[in-house]
Amino acid sequence: MVVIYFILILTGVIMVHELGHYLFARIFKVKVLEFALGFGPRVFSVKGKETTFRFNVFPIGGYVRMLGEEGEEVVEEREKSFYAKPAWQRLLITLAGPLFSIVAGYVLFLPITLHWGIALPGVGEVLPNSPAEEAGLMGGDIIYSVNGRIAFDTAIISEEIQKGLPVELVVVRDGKKVPIRIVPRMYPETYEIVLESAEGRPEGKLVSVNGNPDLSILKDYVNEYVTLGFEGGTVKGILKQFNEIPKRYMIGISFAGLAPIFKEDFSVFQRGDRIVEVEGQKIDSWQDLIVLYQRLTLGDRVLMLSVQGENVEWWRGLSGTVDVTVERAGKLIKVQIDTSSLKTVLETPGVLENEVPRYRPENFVETVSLSVKACNYVLWATASSLKNFFRNVQTGQIVGVVGLAGVIGQASKSGMEAILTVVAIITISLGVLNLLPLPALDGGRIVFSLVEMVTRKRLDPQIENIIHFIGFILLMVLFLYITFLDIGRLMGI
Repeated sequence: MVVIYFILILTGVIMVHELGHYLFARIFKVKVLEFALGFGPRVFSVKGKETTFRFNVFPIGGYVRMLGEEGEEVVEEREKSFYAKPAWQRLLITLAGPLFSIVAGYVLFLPITLHWGIALPGVGEVLPNSPAEEAGLMGGDIIYSVNGRIAFDTAIISEEIQKGLPVELVVVRDGKKVPIRIVPRMYPETYEIVLESAEGRPEGKLVSVNGNPDLSILKDYVNEYVTLGFEGGTVKGILKQFNEIPKRYMIGISFAGLAPIFKEDFSVFQRGDRIVEVEGQKIDSWQDLIVLYQRLTLGDRVLMLSVQGENVEWWRGLSGTVDVTVERAGKLIKVQIDTSSLKTVLETPGVLENEVPRYRPENFVETVSLSVKACNYVLWATASSLKNFFRNVQTGQIVGVVGLAGVIGQASKSGMEAILTVVAIITISLGVLNLLPLPALDGGRIVFSLVEMVTRKRLDPQIENIIHFIGFILLMVLFLYITFLDIGRLMGI
């Protein structure tokens, strides 16, 4: 089923993009020889009056082949040749593909927002004595905006908080928008530590590392045996992971995610079950589920600690079979499940309920406004990430066809809303990506047209196409490299 979704989505996205080129070519009376979806050998084709519409075996791209576009000499119907047209018309034909892709994303977001609402960050937990608690923020609040910016992502909220200035939030509570002003507070460094073969029990404040009171020296002891001194004793083990989060402004909340409540029957659990406790760990929120998942991935005899100032939280890894206390029909019962199955529960989309619902706009005008602003944010975020395109490729932040199939596969497990959202994001991203001023991409062709419009001198079409061909070869190499990275991520390499 995932393969079918993948082919249908990719085909639809590419079709919209190529349709833009095709329609504008027809508008300017350029003869279109082929309208193709996919590359490689032909699966089937339909011959039109002027154009052959074909579907090829590899559905990972597409093209519109126009008369004279490849720089060949055109004798008959020369007036219908691509290079016979003025530079501004060629620019619009080339620009139409990315433009159609981007507009398709905007159009698709509207019914998504209209039918399902829009996902905005919610408040999971409010820490005691924190700026958020003092200002009246509550768990379950939906954060609508921060300092006038719609909060489409938690990064927007964090960015405003990190400035250290008062933040003006608008939260949705019981269907009403409530303004809340919060002054962030500087919190101390946080040290996240994972010890293997750990011995001892952390008690009280962490005061030393191998007898040294400077805790930051832990970074020099990764994969070495260390002794952590606490007020109530010592803990020894092999330091496998150490992460230091510097001092930062915070308001004292955790963002909402999944609730420990089952939406459907799964394994030993029943719909409506609420996880209350797992091997001594109280489960109240999404953050507790995150800690639980980390424990399930660590294994036995592993200790993880989070140290922030005098606050020390610690948990041991889990392996084998664990006892889970659930609330079912008002009664507490214990069930047993192996750690791998419990890990699968937390990894499977659609099994657990959300801590906060999606925000539903108050009226159609707000629906249109929010869907447009959401697309603007996706457009801006995509363009920003492409500023360092090749660095993002090297760090694996850009996915290829294999990675895209994985994204679509995960979305298909979460329902139609997730699938349509992924499609909208993909088509917007495709439009932006094609605007990169690189040979063989639409952006590269646009650059040549712009240069011709400014200089009023046309580059030899054959030379231009040689440049695009070389660019195409390099892009194919890049495509193979990204595919290799995708496969590596898939295999955990």
